[in-house]
Amino acid sequence: LTGATLNGTPLPAGITDTGHATITDTQGPGADVPVLDVSDPGLVNEGSSAVFNLTLSHAVDAPTTLSFTFSGQADAGDIGTPVVTVGGTVVTLTALAGGGYSFTVP
Repeated sequence: LTGATLNGTPLPAGITDTGHATITDTQGPGADVPVLDVSDPGLVNEGSSAVFNLTLSHAVDAPTTLSFTFSGQADAGDIGTPVVTVGGTVVTLTALAGGGYSFTVP
């Protein structure tokens, strides 16, 4: 540590110190974990695209991987190849073992 006090007195050479801080989670456990909301595309006619809009309740500070599967009475031929767009850019999908896909939101 070097420098001077507020009134200009020089600090002695070789002065050292340590400090400790405790961070208290005032929002409670899990409060900083975002909530994923997926919109319902409603009824979709065969041959048309089903569009699901996804939002996170708040921003995250690291890339986030999301996974999804299709279920219900749709045949595999009815689904085709899914396309995921994040911020106007098509992202790469990874096929998962056992069905489904995952993608990463930067």
